[in-house]
Amino acid sequence: MTGPNEHPLPVGYPDLDAIGWLRVEEIDYLGLAIRMTVTPGERTVQLWELEGGRPVEWIGNVFRIDAEPPCLHLNYKYERILTRAQREPLARLGAKFWKS
Repeated sequence: MTGPNEHPLPVGYPDLDAIGWLRVEEIDYLGLAIRMTVTPGERTVQLWELEGGRPVEWIGNVFRIDAEPPCLHLNYKYERILTRAQREPLARLGAKFWKS
């Protein structure tokens, strides 16, 4: 639940009350503050843009974790921002986070 001065979590952000636990890591990538999340039993890493330490927008998902390079599906906004050369290292960071 959010207080009067807090913004709600973005649509699709994992609900801790429903899943019980969430693995999280925060990184800075090319000036973007990113939170990577993995929910129990998932083989997908969700990427969220942070503002002031709070998730505000879904960036995309890293999947096919065992592929080289791993796959990255981006929100249309970030598809325009990140070049292919920038996407592959981000996908690898997501795969490394999933495997750790």
